[in-house]
Amino acid sequence: MCNNTLLFQNEFIVRLIVVSAFQIWPIFYCSYFAYRLLKRAKNRSTYILSGYFITTALTYFLATLSTYLITTPLSYFIYVLSIYFFVFSYSFLINFSWLLTKLDEKSCNTTFFIRVTFYAILSLFVMIIGILFNGITLNASTGNIPTYSLFFLGFSWTYILCFYIIPQIYLSLKILKIYEGIVLKRRINLFIISVFMGLLVAIFMFLYNTWTENVIFRTFYLFIIPELATYAGYLIYKGFGKELE
Repeated sequence: MCNNTLLFQNEFIVRLIVVSAFQIWPIFYCSYFAYRLLKRAKNRSTYILSGYFITTALTYFLATLSTYLITTPLSYFIYVLSIYFFVFSYSFLINFSWLLTKLDEKSCNTTFFIRVTFYAILSLFVMIIGILFNGITLNASTGNIPTYSLFFLGFSWTYILCFYIIPQIYLSLKILKIYEGIVLKRRINLFIISVFMGLLVAIFMFLYNTWTENVIFRTFYLFIIPELATYAGYLIYKGFGKELE
């Protein structure tokens, strides 16, 4: 009994170290980008982009909190909620891309709220499949490591493809046709690249928590994907976050 307790404590400490190394710092840089955006201006553009950074920071905060509360009943729900915000956060990038195609028009704020609400409702699949259909497991049987079912992986990838990747490809092509200025086009290219990099991070994240037995892939993920996510966030801020009119 004593040995089992010590083993759990050692694994728990190791997990806290990993979490602290790879999940806490995105909270700070996403919060910083959101702060810089809202400090400079408060308009629809900055609200949308800051919405992405705020929900991303909230994602990592909740995921980290769930790890520190791993021995409590709240841990599982908080973790699933973090994945909900992770999926939902990308809707702000889609909405910003949509806004870029409408800068020469006066679009109604109601349309924007409808689109955000639409994605907020669709993202509930995380809660429904994750909890009701055991898509996400986080308990002693998995070593207190989040584990996704193949069904949840497949559904998540399908959702990302249908509601994020395909719409983003369409909007990106439309945006590139609209803008021809050299400086502006460079910023647009940065934004488009960063969005697809972010979506690539999402695809790998779901695979990471499903393919839990593959140590090589999980090591690759830990040392490559967080940096890729950071760079994507920086490019989003640099491309249209800085000095955005």
